[in-house]
Amino acid sequence: MPGLNNKQDTLGGAGVIIGTVAIDQTTPGTTNGVVSTPFAPIVEMGLTELIGINEAVAQNQYGASVGVALGGTYSGELLNIALYSSEDDTGQIIAEAGRLYVFDADPTVAAGDANLAAADWPTMIAAVDIAAGDWKEEAAGGLGATVSMPTTILFHPLATLYFAYYHQGATTWNDAAGDDEQLELNVWYRRDS
Repeated sequence: MPGLNNKQDTLGGAGVIIGTVAIDQTTPGTTNGVVSTPFAPIVEMGLTELIGINEAVAQNQYGASVGVALGGTYSGELLNIALYSSEDDTGQIIAEAGRLYVFDADPTVAAGDANLAAADWPTMIAAVDIAAGDWKEEAAGGLGATVSMPTTILFHPLATLYFAYYHQGATTWNDAAGDDEQLELNVWYRRDS
């Protein structure tokens, strides 16, 4: 064909070679400078304490905020949240409604606080409601609430995600001597970067 390279392929002259494509095989995960992600790994954050055995948290109060380091600066999507209520002494296992807040900066809320500071609200990524009916109990005395994500919870590149639990039930956590009631959290997320 006029104007082209006039080189024919080896299949009998049916086509024309109009150029070549170079493949960068020296940098893993790239092809011609375009980054490719072969999979999006799912990561478990690990068991994290939201209300400790010596922290009294009454109705309409917060547990202390906790940060979970992600091991690098990553973005992603929260896939599943599991809460665990337990008792190590003479208290009770609490299975009441609450709300889990997720932040991209530490809200510095302490156990027993009734309010978040005004500056904390813009750092909130999501709020997940936990109903009393979400809790599942076994005869051995432990409780777990696995929360189906009500909506997509995305987070931008962060090194740490922060969590604070807001207790809505009438029973106060650790309100008497011998109470060792605690609330723990585990979260699974898909890492995008």
